[in-house]
Amino acid sequence: MCTHEVNTCNTCLSHWLDESLNSRGFDKVSCPECNSPFEHADLKFCATVRQFNHYDKLATRAALSSIPNFRWCLSPRCKSGQIHGSKNPIFVCYACGFKHCIRHEEPWHEGETCKEYNYRKSGRKKRDEEERTRKTLELTTKKCPGKRCGANIEKNNGCDHMTCEFSKDPSWNT
Repeated sequence: MCTHEVNTCNTCLSHWLDESLNSRGFDKVSCPECNSPFEHADLKFCATVRQFNHYDKLATRAALSSIPNFRWCLSPRCKSGQIHGSKNPIFVCYACGFKHCIRHEEPWHEGETCKEYNYRKSGRKKRDEEERTRKTLELTTKKCPGKRCGANIEKNNGCDHMTCEFSKDPSWNT
């Protein structure tokens, strides 16, 4: 808190406060003359209503964010937040009902546990599915006896004689 006589006009002080709030942050606002930090009461005294409301909003958000287990709603249409003390990873906003995952910090992955979500997002699920498909094809099909075709063919009835219809079609072999 400053103890010196004020030598800055209101217009210059207002510009200084705007610049400080926008570039330095709410917690770094200082006196333009002696550079000592402004406190809540200092800003309430010398700031415009708009400036003080902006400062107060930033200070409140910072104070709430410092509370353990406090979470902000991730909905783009909601500015609310709340304490989420549960071990359950689903955050349900009391204000708007939006659900998000506190482990992944994104909208809730409906129908999947966090473990299943991690598995899918890692790419392992796709690789595992492709490997299962390859093994199934290997067990249930044979390569076409045609010289150039190489397609996997599944015999599901009839005699053992196989004729490749693909290798007869000239467009198939191009």
